[in-house]
Amino acid sequence: MKHKNLVILTCRDKFFGQTRKPWTSLDVDKIAENIREKGYEVELYDFHEIINSDLNLQDKTIIYAFSQKDNYRAYINDIVFQLSKRNQVIPSYDLLKCHENKGYQEIYKKEIGLESLPATYYSSYKEVDFASLSYPIVLKTTQGTNGKGVYLIKTPDEVPEVISKIVKKTSVWTKADFFRRKYFRKKKFPEYPGFSDSKDLQEYKEYLREEQNFIIQQYIPDLDFDYRVLIAFDRYYIMKRSVKKGDFRASGSKLFGFDTRPDESLLNFARFVYEKFDSPFLSIDVLFNGKDYFLVEYQALHFGMSVVMKSAGFFHKQAGEGSWEFKKEKPDAENVFARTFVSYLEKN
Repeated sequence: MKHKNLVILTCRDKFFGQTRKPWTSLDVDKIAENIREKGYEVELYDFHEIINSDLNLQDKTIIYAFSQKDNYRAYINDIVFQLSKRNQVIPSYDLLKCHENKGYQEIYKKEIGLESLPATYYSSYKEVDFASLSYPIVLKTTQGTNGKGVYLIKTPDEVPEVISKIVKKTSVWTKADFFRRKYFRKKKFPEYPGFSDSKDLQEYKEYLREEQNFIIQQYIPDLDFDYRVLIAFDRYYIMKRSVKKGDFRASGSKLFGFDTRPDESLLNFARFVYEKFDSPFLSIDVLFNGKDYFLVEYQALHFGMSVVMKSAGFFHKQAGEGSWEFKKEKPDAENVFARTFVSYLEKN
């Protein structure tokens, strides 16, 4: 059998997320062993072992883990970016940046020519002409899961209330400092003849304003559910998520359903989206208004596994024409991961 090399990078203590929750790991040794059985030589390293040793990975194929912890997320981002210059990283660095970053997801969608559910990306409410928008709109902070940071704005009058939720309130001490600067601080800077205390105060306030990046997305009305579809190369797992009464978000509702006979148009749409990407896995959220399907968000790594673990099987379609088939299978997360990686590598 052909000799093939693969490197798997994990977080500390062989953490490779995720299973039940973001803090629970897959059995990476089991994944590695399953891949070895397919003829691959697999090396396992921790991120810090790679970056703080004499190991010089070059011309390797690297699969890497992820973490939801902010400091570790930044750490992984730095290392994967560096490794991507000399190696094939799976998923790509672009897809790493897309992870729970709805803003970069919109940038990347445009890059690959995927037009679905138009959205615009901002760093401040000051960049948006809210009066000119067609309402209702959905405003989403770029980070946040389970429906957090997602707001439906029905009229321009509701904008200030939502903005107040995504701009951090000024502390008492900072307000006191503003007061001191306004009434008691008199500075002169001979080297800056255009200096003005009042202008400097306003610029200082703006500089300290803590905001969140956000997107404004087209609103699809009267939805009772959405779909979470996890594509594992040629296997499609589908979960229907219902909307709670009085809400418009299905994400985070915990109201799951599994249909072994969904409309084939949903599966065709999911495959169309998947084929736009270059990734072993793709987890997508899909809206359906009775006529058209819309891609809302996507992840290529460290996605929720409920759609697999709660499913009785998966959908599959042979290459070319033909109908979709539902195949019953008792879920085994590690086997799904190993098989998907191998299938992707063999194709590429």
